[in-house]
Amino acid sequence: MPDGYVLLSTDNLSRYLVAGGARFYIPPAQHGLYSGATTVALPQATIDSYTQIPQEGTLIRQKGTSEIYVVVGQAYWWIPSPTELAYWDDWRMVNDIPNSDWRGPFINYSYKVLVQERSTSQVYLWVAGAKYPITNASDLDYFGGGSSVKFVPLGTLASTTHEPWCDANLRERSSSTVYNLGYINSSSTSMRKSVTSAPADSDVPDGALASVPLFSYGLSCIW
Repeated sequence: MPDGYVLLSTDNLSRYLVAGGARFYIPPAQHGLYSGATTVALPQATIDSYTQIPQEGTLIRQKGTSEIYVVVGQAYWWIPSPTELAYWDDWRMVNDIPNSDWRGPFINYSYKVLVQERSTSQVYLWVAGAKYPITNASDLDYFGGGSSVKFVPLGTLASTTHEPWCDANLRERSSSTVYNLGYINSSSTSMRKSVTSAPADSDVPDGALASVPLFSYGLSCIW
């Protein structure tokens, strides 16, 4: 279905915007914002078959905000400057998606991708919301090789640290020890790691978790 179309469920009257071939739920309070769009009625099961992750290069902007993101490698990356927007927009349109929990489908603790900011040389492994520098050819080959590196906007990784999303289970690639990443309590300002018997969501380069302090007890993410 073309971008900008609205899908109307014949089962429950729910509405979804199509952007980059993906569906974005439109809350009832925002139906009027898309009243001028071409609407196509479909069974809910058909709508559910649409992916929630837009295709590569899709530009998205949440209604009522100015931040524009580009979808690369099943993740969304902030375009931090007009110069970068001029590079990334090319012929593409910016899709104004609904103001809702659109980030949810992108949260996948197991998904990992090699990324490199445009016009730079440093390659990172991005996984569970964290970046880990690739410092040797062995790691580069292990995580997919140079041909799998995806370019992202210059400056988009500035606010990304080595701390993953809370409750991620990670292991360094040459080790069988799995660590759960979280916080000691609600007033903690830095993340800790704790050995866990749970399976790893993903592996990371050797040494990537060395700087995270070890904690002997269970860690928390919700208080």
